[in-house]
Amino acid sequence: MEREIAREMSMLNIGNYQELKAIETKENIDRLIKMLNRAAIKWSKQAVPEAYEKAYAISKTRLEIIGAVRDYNFREKTHRQAIDEQIDITMEVLIKADQSIKVNVATFLYLASQTAKGLSQFQAFDMRDEELIDELLGDALRAGETRNTAMRTVRDFFGERFGDAKFININGRNYEMRAYADLVAKTRLRVTQSEAVKNSCKEFQNDLIQISDHGSEFDDLCLFYEGKVFSISGQSTKYPFLDAWPPFHPRCQHSAGATSEVAIEARRR
Repeated sequence: MEREIAREMSMLNIGNYQELKAIETKENIDRLIKMLNRAAIKWSKQAVPEAYEKAYAISKTRLEIIGAVRDYNFREKTHRQAIDEQIDITMEVLIKADQSIKVNVATFLYLASQTAKGLSQFQAFDMRDEELIDELLGDALRAGETRNTAMRTVRDFFGERFGDAKFININGRNYEMRAYADLVAKTRLRVTQSEAVKNSCKEFQNDLIQISDHGSEFDDLCLFYEGKVFSISGQSTKYPFLDAWPPFHPRCQHSAGATSEVAIEARRR
């Protein structure tokens, strides 16, 4: 999919802008985005439940081993609701990324069209990239630069993005499609796993959690949490309140696991 989008964009010559070709390019990109959206929905509906159920099974086994007692008043639908919520959030994040590709392409095509007509005919842009357009062409507009200068500015700016296949723009940062999909997948599934552990602890009335330990760097955001035991409720007089669950940052590899005073004491012996 990434190669197809790159191919579509490479076939559009901004120096010889043709409206019909631009329309065809936009339609092809829109078609590819719809395919990406469908793939994102399908993946989210499959991967999120699998991640939740696997993490829940592991946590439940651990809780049973440490002697936690199940609360029979716990609502079973809590797990289904948590899964559905994580599916929705994951789909939203992925589709937002897909939509940013459309915005990037639409911005490029609009600027290409306007610069081809001449800067004197440049009109206000009605999307969310007015600051970007002003940054790119504001000085040229004010100084009365030539059409070729404006074209070169637009081509160079988007050429860097599209040439590196960085079609996705999130919070001002450009990403390659595969790299961003991998980032979202790993991070969102880690969130899902934490939700499963959190809810299993509610179900088995367990308050203590230990964060995994795998040698974080000194300046790592995880350093405060790594290997430590925390209280979910904050009611423990011995262990601090767990104010955040893994992942603590994108691509975070830490996980939370249920524990107990008995289990902690047993490991010390």
